[in-house]
Amino acid sequence: MRHLIIFNGAAQSGAASERFEAIKKAFEGLEHEMHSTSAPKDATNYVNEYLNKFAKEKVRVYACGGDGTVNEVVNGLVGHDNAELVVVPIGTGNDFAKCYGGPEKFQIEQLIKGEAKPVDLTSIYCEGMEKPMYSINVINFGFDAIVGAVGNIYKEQGKKDPYGKALKVAILKGRFNKITVTADGEVINPKGKMLLCTLAQGQYVGGKFRCAPKSVNDDGLIDLCLLKTMPLFGFLGILNPYTEGQHLDNPKFAKKLQYRRVKKVQIDAPKDIDICVDGEMIKGNHYQVEICPGAIKLVIPQ
Repeated sequence: MRHLIIFNGAAQSGAASERFEAIKKAFEGLEHEMHSTSAPKDATNYVNEYLNKFAKEKVRVYACGGDGTVNEVVNGLVGHDNAELVVVPIGTGNDFAKCYGGPEKFQIEQLIKGEAKPVDLTSIYCEGMEKPMYSINVINFGFDAIVGAVGNIYKEQGKKDPYGKALKVAILKGRFNKITVTADGEVINPKGKMLLCTLAQGQYVGGKFRCAPKSVNDDGLIDLCLLKTMPLFGFLGILNPYTEGQHLDNPKFAKKLQYRRVKKVQIDAPKDIDICVDGEMIKGNHYQVEICPGAIKLVIPQ
């Protein structure tokens, strides 16, 4: 078996540096190659090319970084039956790792020897995209995607606390979004308005929000949760239960949300909206989302 280790080049410093050295040491004596990313989509392209080169060999690919690194590696893995994914969570949010007990459960020595199993992905496509993009964790749009998109702009501009400032913008302008969501042929918000919506294989988003507490990534379904538009006091009232993953079974919030387990979702908006795919931002106004059962093999922490 070959081992391909993908590092997030922008994260190999500070507190993560010791973890990087421990990871490198764990592969001594094994057939392996290490690649440090240098630009967006670098991991996707490199993984795809590597797997094409060694198409007749079994390859275990290690995504060392945060959720963005995992997403890029996943998109390079799709379609390669000879590959297995290993998540080595050393980023900031590490949302996907929380589905399996958190980063502390992902010990590199055990992962190298671990067994892989098929897991689902979610594909998302918009006209103009060269090919679908794949999500292993959460696709989200509406309020929280606005925070992410505006925060990214503020960060590039060098503003202090960019996402804190973006949150204030979203509270004022991002609670009444004109987006229609159709799930397995059913329009679940007939008035075409919503606060936010998540389409999940994982359970966590945004570093701490347990948006999909019932989601599992091998059932052939997408967990959809849509929060309806609501006044500010209503939003503040549901925020803590939403963070803790207590929103789905609380009758107090039954009229404030729609929850489905589905296979296909259509997203329509009168103008381009920001959509967050495992932390990566894309923009468009008409999307098709579908479940991809057992699309890749994932090494599960023991």
